[in-house]
Amino acid sequence: MTALRMPTSRLACLARQLVAAAVVAGASVAAHAADLRLLSSFNSTQKPTYAVLERYLANVKALSNGGIRISVAGPEVVPIFEQLQPVTSGTFDMLYTHPVFHAGNGSLALTVDAMAVDPALRRSSGVWDAIDAFYQRKHKLKLVAMMSVSNEGYHLFTKQPLSPAGDLAGRKIRGTPTYFGVIEALGAQPVVLPGSEIYSALQTGVIDGAGWPAAGMVSMRHYEVAKYRLRPTFGAATQPVFVNLDRWNKLDAKTQQVLLEAGKKTELEMPALGDAIQDEEDAELNKRGVQVIQMSPATAAKVRKAFVDSIWKLGADCCRDEAAALRAMAIKAGLTQ
Repeated sequence: MTALRMPTSRLACLARQLVAAAVVAGASVAAHAADLRLLSSFNSTQKPTYAVLERYLANVKALSNGGIRISVAGPEVVPIFEQLQPVTSGTFDMLYTHPVFHAGNGSLALTVDAMAVDPALRRSSGVWDAIDAFYQRKHKLKLVAMMSVSNEGYHLFTKQPLSPAGDLAGRKIRGTPTYFGVIEALGAQPVVLPGSEIYSALQTGVIDGAGWPAAGMVSMRHYEVAKYRLRPTFGAATQPVFVNLDRWNKLDAKTQQVLLEAGKKTELEMPALGDAIQDEEDAELNKRGVQVIQMSPATAAKVRKAFVDSIWKLGADCCRDEAAALRAMAIKAGLTQ
């Protein structure tokens, strides 16, 4: 899939329009209108993924004049693969996650990883609304934001370079199901581990590499135990924010509006902000001797196709007709293959 990116000027214009509208809405939110508890699948060491949540929270604070307070608990409180239930049951009010962590429970939002990073088109095409409707019906969750980490998506990093054949045959590579198609296309065996265990697993030889958003090796110090990063990148690492539907329905309209406007604003801001984080990380990794290994054009094309195909297969496995309808909508809009 060739990535489609919204022109920077268009993003800036849309962001200004959203700010103007949201400031009006936020100005009238009463002080401390809502105290919300958010459960995050990522902690502050996991940049830039956590930076997406930080940006969303900052936008909520600014647009509500501090009237909406959101406290955050991380994966040290509830493990990432067990976080859906506490939010659907109302133990927590909000969830910031990657949808693949609840793939076995119906996870239509994971298919957005196979779509181009174009937040405005994701909304105007109907994709955003379709995912919102699915989660309200299936999980009693309200979608308020669906933010891509950057334009760069995902990558694999490894302890050793590619084989002479240009693959990873015989190696064990960490990855959630998001990465399975890519890992297998390169001849390796997927190993499912939480992100917090990647460092130790690389250090002890349990795995030979890992899949992760394209930035993050510096903050998690993966560069100490893996010296190669594969390029080009693939896919679109996209993180949603959900609100428990019962809790959402009890919020006043102004609070709801701020949560939604903050989502729109963050969706538009993050690709460029994430790219800047990526540039800083790449420069730091270069200094630390982490080499870039370029896949051949044929291998890169195979990897990208494998990623898109595997993501849509995950969608079909979990969500059948809804995934088929969503893919048709995304293809019509030029968001995916």
